[in-house]
Amino acid sequence: MGTMWHLTFEAKGRETFFRTEESLRAAVRALAAVAGEKTVLFCIVDDHVHLVVRCDRTAAGRLAQSISVSLQRLTDVGIKAGTYIGPVESRAHLFRLVGYLLTQPPHHGLSVHPALWTGSCFQDLVGARVVGILGQPLASFFPRFQLSSVMETVGLGSRLPAPADDGSVRAAGAVRLAAAACAALSVGPPLVGRSDLVVRARTACAVLTSRTGMATRETASALHLTMRATQRLALSAPDEQVLLAIRRRLALEDAVGLQGGTEREIRTGS
Repeated sequence: MGTMWHLTFEAKGRETFFRTEESLRAAVRALAAVAGEKTVLFCIVDDHVHLVVRCDRTAAGRLAQSISVSLQRLTDVGIKAGTYIGPVESRAHLFRLVGYLLTQPPHHGLSVHPALWTGSCFQDLVGARVVGILGQPLASFFPRFQLSSVMETVGLGSRLPAPADDGSVRAAGAVRLAAAACAALSVGPPLVGRSDLVVRARTACAVLTSRTGMATRETASALHLTMRATQRLALSAPDEQVLLAIRRRLALEDAVGLQGGTEREIRTGS
């Protein structure tokens, strides 16, 4: 299994680290940039950040320092000194941590379904987000690991829903599709500017709406673009992994909606 460590960062005064959806998504991207290749699991809740990483103890200590610096740039809330760094002692311990981290949102009383909480690695585990944050796949530690088990952990039954088909994409509409594209790339909301991630999200949305027969005018409005710009994006060569992640995100939203999730949860994950 290799050496693994559970890192925990705490906010001073039990304040909330990231108060907006935009800042929480930026924190996810920051974790991906600093620790993605070593990360097995993670969860950001209101006043805590948890990571499980695979590396030696010295590297874990350096990583804890780098993560603290990176996260501190994104919040005005202080991070307590002395990051907890504890060993993951066995496969059984790691399996317990899967359940512990995936159920952090309800444990902290967050009013978002745990399958859609932006700070959770659940979406990365099931392929509904592609930001490069889980560089150490769980299946490599559990030969019989099935994604259906994490569905049960977050209360969505025993089956991973199939990615949304073309009919479901059309039914979702361009506005919801744009929101799903943002979630899949952990960018926004809102979908503004010309950053690489914003362009990727807009391109994926334009391609999917074109492929599924949505009106260009509807898509242009959702993406805050002109008709001509939207048509140009629709002809781009998209990242198929991103398109699949968007379809999976929509399927998760539908599964949560069937359980009574709110429109706000489904639109933004918050």
